[in-house]
Amino acid sequence: MEADNRILGIDYGTRRIGIALSDPMGIIAQGLCTIDNDEDAFEAVEDIIRDQHVARIVVGVPYAPDGGLGKKGEEVMEFVERLRENVDVPVETWDESFTTVTAHRQMREAGMKKRRRGEKGRADEMAARILLQEYLEHGGA
Repeated sequence: MEADNRILGIDYGTRRIGIALSDPMGIIAQGLCTIDNDEDAFEAVEDIIRDQHVARIVVGVPYAPDGGLGKKGEEVMEFVERLRENVDVPVETWDESFTTVTAHRQMREAGMKKRRRGEKGRADEMAARILLQEYLEHGGA
């Protein structure tokens, strides 16, 4: 049986939730998928935790420039609290300010056509990968 040592990165969105996963050593983040933000979202996250041997979850929180939580940040923190009630692994938060902007920029720089960049969840998954990679690089693992 594989050890549960991967870290799951989550980029919360009102319609979709971007999901990224670390390698077993906690060095590299990779986009995994997006899930619909609906009544089945927590069950989907639980399935990923089990299937991917996840030991910890990191959820990106968009802090306001003054360091406080805006409306979106408060919505994400409500999701974090519900997530903590529904899963059996630790859930941490990480400042995800500008990860979606960075994801769109990286897709443009990679030459991805505008129509393809707009495909459901592509930016959400990439934003989750970016926030998880930042977390890993700053000693979160």
